[in-house]
Amino acid sequence: MQTAPSRILLIKLGAIGDVVNTLPLAQRLRAAWPDARLEWAIGPLAHQLVAGHRAIDEFLELDSKRAGAWIPFVRELRRRRYDLVLDLQRLLKSGGLARLSGAPRRLGFDRARCKESSWLFTSERIPANPTPGVTVAQYLEFADHLGAPETAPSWELPYEPWSGVEPAAVLNLGASKPANLWPDERWAEVATRLAERYGPERVALSGGPGDRAAADAVLAAAPAGLLDAVGALTLKQSAGLIAASKVFIGCDTGPLHIAVAVGTPVVALFGAADPARTGPFGQPGSVLYEGAPCSPCRKRHCFVDGHPCMMKLEVERVVDAAVRAADGQPR
Repeated sequence: MQTAPSRILLIKLGAIGDVVNTLPLAQRLRAAWPDARLEWAIGPLAHQLVAGHRAIDEFLELDSKRAGAWIPFVRELRRRRYDLVLDLQRLLKSGGLARLSGAPRRLGFDRARCKESSWLFTSERIPANPTPGVTVAQYLEFADHLGAPETAPSWELPYEPWSGVEPAAVLNLGASKPANLWPDERWAEVATRLAERYGPERVALSGGPGDRAAADAVLAAAPAGLLDAVGALTLKQSAGLIAASKVFIGCDTGPLHIAVAVGTPVVALFGAADPARTGPFGQPGSVLYEGAPCSPCRKRHCFVDGHPCMMKLEVERVVDAAVRAADGQPR
């Protein structure tokens, strides 16, 4: 292993799923260098979820959209005199933070995986990888490059334990990209089928405030009594709900990766998103992907009539996978 750094900064401001997927790297670095100071530059929303994580000595919160936030933040980074900075965001803003930190060693992705020319701001890059795997595996390449001994991936995500009825299934209705969404009427059919099997009070709907319209549509079409948690929980409470559930069903979105982190079996609905890149780590058999000639396109919006990649995912297949997972049956 290389000479142990004394002060390390991780730069990963968001999004939720990417921040969760960074935790196995943080855990491995902590195991490799228990005496090093490990800090993390992070956005306000993601910080709410991982605050208090035992592997991180300090989170440095940056609201990158707030005018006037950058200059004092950069000054603070320079004051701390890091000897190693890891740019895990691979964007112009993260590359700029790495460069302006003043750290002599700034490690980032190889040029092919960088965006917005962020590779120009790092002093060192991990080797190119023609088959990089899902996000967790790509972040762990940083640990490999640094010579940190290999350990079993772990997250230890801090969450607030769920105190209500134990859900058989959590149906997460949202996704940050509209192209990754599944139709409301199909969610309603899945909720109905699962409510008939487990009872409506054990079928939970989850999502953020922006998913309220979808939740109302599902509630109007499904049996009464579903557990409606959409927009009502903090991120740590949502993680607790997911941890208590027998199965999580969702599209390519942050809560999917929260489910992996807390050890809940998932049923992952993929179409426009590429499961080889953003799929659930360690649960490749959980991905339901029918594909279409245009998928995976990784676009924010679908420009093909009928949204075929997601519409080809049938309710029967989703319900069958969910029941198997909830009942502990092999897939």
